[in-house]
Amino acid sequence: MFANLRGRTAHATGAGAFAVSAVALIAGCSNSSVLDLKVGDCIQLPNTETAVTIDRTSCSEEHRGEVSAVVKTNPNGADDAFPGASKLNSQAEEACVSSFTDYVGSNYVTSSLDVSWLVPTEQSWKDGDRHIACVVYAQGDQKLTQSVKDSNL
Repeated sequence: MFANLRGRTAHATGAGAFAVSAVALIAGCSNSSVLDLKVGDCIQLPNTETAVTIDRTSCSEEHRGEVSAVVKTNPNGADDAFPGASKLNSQAEEACVSSFTDYVGSNYVTSSLDVSWLVPTEQSWKDGDRHIACVVYAQGDQKLTQSVKDSNL
């Protein structure tokens, strides 16, 4: 589901989303778990709707996105029922768009960058995953070669 809020690609979740669902790490994978993403991590965007691992890279090397925020969703505890993908995507859209300017330094609407997110799946929710990872990325097939933090791009 690689789409964005500006409607350049074709997945509609509200206004649209690149919402890749996070699932629990499978033992033995050599990539980083999507559950371990931190603000400032530069990554290669997954090509699948559901990601278990994600490739991290140095921000000075070509990459497709950067984690701009990690937001706790549903802070009421691990026993809460899974709210559903639609509700998580709505929460993610609000959180990721609102945190965009603080991270990048420019307004989302006028920026040359876009934003998307990773949300828990029902299974990872059962395993205690309650985090949304916001990802700022280059539009189209463009690559980034530096951090977008305070870049005003």
